[in-house]
Amino acid sequence: MVDGMDEITFQIRRVQRFVDGQSVTKTKLALTAGLPITTLIGMESLDWNPRSSTLRALVRAIDKLESDAAKKKARDELRRQQEAAA
Repeated sequence: MVDGMDEITFQIRRVQRFVDGQSVTKTKLALTAGLPITTLIGMESLDWNPRSSTLRALVRAIDKLESDAAKKKARDELRRQQEAAA
């Protein structure tokens, strides 16, 4: 349990926060997860209850998007350091 939540509820809230925080659009998240955008209709609701397979796909997509963003940030930082040293 995380802060009184079970793992499923935690991951549902994580997906909601990810989109709500404008880290990515619903469309981009759905495409990355290999899901139709209609799957995310109603996801803002506290009682949104996706299928387990849908939730797994969304969590994997978020993990990928976060990893890609971290790699890009690291590449950009390395490039800045190299330019500063030149």
